[in-house]
Amino acid sequence: MKDIVNSPNTRGLIAKKNHNGGKLPKKVAVIYTDARREYYYTDEEFYTVDGSDQEAYAFGPYLKSLGVEVCFIKGDSDIAKNLQKGKPDMAINLVTTVKGYDYLGATIPATLELLEIPYTGADILGFSLGCNKYLMYALLSQHGIPVPPFQLMTSYKTPLDPSLKFPLILKLNEEHSNVEITRKSVVENEKELRKQLKYLLKKYYEQDVLVSEFIDGREFACFIFESVNKKIYATERKIKLPNNKTGHEFLDYDLCWMYTPEEYKKHLKYEKYHDPLLDALVKKAFKINRMGDYGKFDLRMDRMGKYYFIDANANCHFGPPAWDCEMVKTMESYGVPFKLLLRRMLQNTMREWGY
Repeated sequence: MKDIVNSPNTRGLIAKKNHNGGKLPKKVAVIYTDARREYYYTDEEFYTVDGSDQEAYAFGPYLKSLGVEVCFIKGDSDIAKNLQKGKPDMAINLVTTVKGYDYLGATIPATLELLEIPYTGADILGFSLGCNKYLMYALLSQHGIPVPPFQLMTSYKTPLDPSLKFPLILKLNEEHSNVEITRKSVVENEKELRKQLKYLLKKYYEQDVLVSEFIDGREFACFIFESVNKKIYATERKIKLPNNKTGHEFLDYDLCWMYTPEEYKKHLKYEKYHDPLLDALVKKAFKINRMGDYGKFDLRMDRMGKYYFIDANANCHFGPPAWDCEMVKTMESYGVPFKLLLRRMLQNTMREWGY
């Protein structure tokens, strides 16, 4: 584990030496997910990436207002050819999946590094680590970052670790965007566990399931940006699920994706939050997970006031305010408008790569 954390970042290995203070690039490629329904097992998965091209195009006016030329490139098998044709100075990598698989998204930073094009977001290793919840939990735990007690279940018959205490929560091991996080995800006994496990393994037959203790208490989203003074921007999610008979409040798929903006604001409110201990933990986790430029961590706090990291996202949803993503809303609540954030990210990326 130590070798992973302390191994050199591949960007530094190929960065040029002609530092000029991180000037803005002349031309930027915005690379987006090739979202086709046939790539995804379910409508729920596809819905989280549908419209990726439009999100990418929304960057255009902001980049042009900074005096930066922009081109848009799909993250598919033609990416290398199109990058060589477009000749951008750097790339904004918005790709979350390739052909429906999260881990194939690591081919995008790999291609950019082969072509020696600076890019935003995690490198090959950082992106890959973020695609496996079990590995992420193990890595964080190994380095003293608190995570809930957990177990990976690879089949319906996998015995439950007797040390795990109900309630438990079941998550697909290789999914982001709260896919299949529903009220049925939190189970109170073995019978409910087996029922939900059978459902997930049958519907997503190529994935294992991460089972962990459900932390009853408060929930937080924490964003970190290397390009904004390496500060932590934390917000507490004040969640009130409608018609909730379980007694457990947590961010589920429906609240993230299926509610109208008015319903969303009614059932989920945000409140800025600051704790030096939390800041220190997030900065450490950012390094352990090999994130780059920016990242997001989801945490919960138990009734005794202890934090637990429950998810990590190296290339979290990032886009202009019109797309109403959690990251931008949080940053704006701290007085960091999107245009300023974008400028600093471009400058930081060029500086890091030695331009």
